Amino acid sequence: MIGSLTGRIVEQRPGEALLDVSGVGYEVRTPLSTQGALAGREIVTLHIHTHVREDQISLYGFASRSERDTFRLLISVSGVGPRTALALLSGMSPTELAGAIAGEQWRRLASVPGIGKRTAERLIVELKDKLGWAGEGGTASVRADAVSALTNLGYPAKVAEEAVGELLRGGAEVPLAELLPRALKLLVK
Repeated sequence: MIGSLTGRIVEQRPGEALLDVSGVGYEVRTPLSTQGALAGREIVTLHIHTHVREDQISLYGFASRSERDTFRLLISVSGVGPRTALALLSGMSPTELAGAIAGEQWRRLASVPGIGKRTAERLIVELKDKLGWAGEGGTASVRADAVSALTNLGYPAKVAEEAVGELLRGGAEVPLAELLPRALKLLVK
């Protein structure tokens, strides 16, 4: 199984990249979030999920291990295949997904194209107890709660994620009661 690839981007299209690794071209499907991380870079490393079916082998690449792990968790849910999992990761970050699942926000999940109410509810039921995948270790639910609180205060999700991520960099464990005021101070600057 291929776990990661480092190579030169030969071609990039929405949802797909052609990666040259020592003269071998690998077609890798990617979420839109990874596409943004690849932009303007010549040499990249992608965390790979190798998906094997009877009739084909497909490679799915992610800019971070967290995205790859989230992808793997998503495709473990009955009725969620690689295409649906990529759509979810293109529409939400792992932290946003964790927050939506923890908060049982099926409408937020169903806002992603290709995800209906039943699939959203199934994701919540099957993944609610597996939220450790969403961040660094035990900080996952604190991270998700902090991002959710900041977005409820009107901050864009990406800005909230960046602020919380900066405060939790390196796996720092900060209680939510301390994290929120520190994040607000960071955002007000």
